Amino acid sequence: MATRKSMTLPIIFTFIMIVVIVYLFSSIKQTQVTCEKVTVFDSDVRLTEEVVADMDGKKIEGLTVTKVIVLPDKYTGDQSILYEIHDNLNRTLEYLGDHVKYTIGEDRIIVRITVNKNELILLDNISFIEHNGLKIKINSNTKSSDVIALSVGDSYTEGELMIRLKNDGYKCK
Repeated sequence: MATRKSMTLPIIFTFIMIVVIVYLFSSIKQTQVTCEKVTVFDSDVRLTEEVVADMDGKKIEGLTVTKVIVLPDKYTGDQSILYEIHDNLNRTLEYLGDHVKYTIGEDRIIVRITVNKNELILLDNISFIEHNGLKIKINSNTKSSDVIALSVGDSYTEGELMIRLKNDGYKCK
C-alpha cells in the first residue's frame, strides 16, 4: 500500500508535464510576413500591393495578396474604365477561380487573392500607360525578370522572403 501512494504523486506530475508540453506545441503560431509596395504611374494611377505570407518553418503555407488600383479624378466619372480594368484582371486571374474577389468602388478597384494550395501568384506585374485613354498592361509571363512569382510551398525563411521583397521595392514588417 505504501508503494501505491508514493507512485501517485510522480504519475500526476508526469501527466501535468505532458499536458503542458502538448499545450505549448499546439499554441505555437505561424508567423506572418507583411510587405507593401505603392507605385504611382505617369498617368497618376496609384497601385498598392500588399502581400501577407503565412510562414511555417522554412516554407510559405498561405498567401493573401491585396491589389488596390486608385484612378485619378479625371477618370472617375467614367465607370467603363474600371470595368475594363476588371475584365483584364479577370482574364489574367481566372485560373485562380474562387480564390479571387473583386470590389469596384467610385474611383478604385480592389483585388483580393487568397491561396493555400500550390497556386502561383505574380506580384509587381501591372502597369498603366496613357495612350488614347488609360490602358492597363499586365505581365503574365512567369519567367520574366520584371515580375515576382510566389507560390504556396516555396522554400523561404521569413528573413529570406523579406529580403527578396525588399530588393524589389516592397516595405516589410
